[in-house]
Amino acid sequence: MAAVTELSKGSSKLIRAKDVFGWCERNNVDYQGEGRSQEPLWEADREEARGQRRLLKFKSGECKQSRVGWALPVHAAKAREAAARLGWHEQVWDGEKWDWMGGVPQVQRRPVREEPVSAEPAWELSIEGA
Repeated sequence: MAAVTELSKGSSKLIRAKDVFGWCERNNVDYQGEGRSQEPLWEADREEARGQRRLLKFKSGECKQSRVGWALPVHAAKAREAAARLGWHEQVWDGEKWDWMGGVPQVQRRPVREEPVSAEPAWELSIEGA
């Protein structure tokens, strides 16, 4: 909460998880704790869901490796605009689980580049020419 509040004083109103981690490191705040990496950060996220809503939550997709960001409710319009540009969607707590506003973001896949395959391996060609 403190990191998002401090970081949102700048021009960015959607605060990315990586920026929160950086703020924690600069201010000697332990976000890794004892257990798994970043567990205290996710525990804070769960605590946020159980109590009053002090932060808005945004994600780039459904998996654990998806990018995550937060914003203060006072900056909701700018944060939602920034999230839309990134293709992120807001999540809200429905009392039991995080639910997606506007549906789950569709992750764009990189196009597969097909290259013609030679009948002979390239290493054979280099040996013959030697």
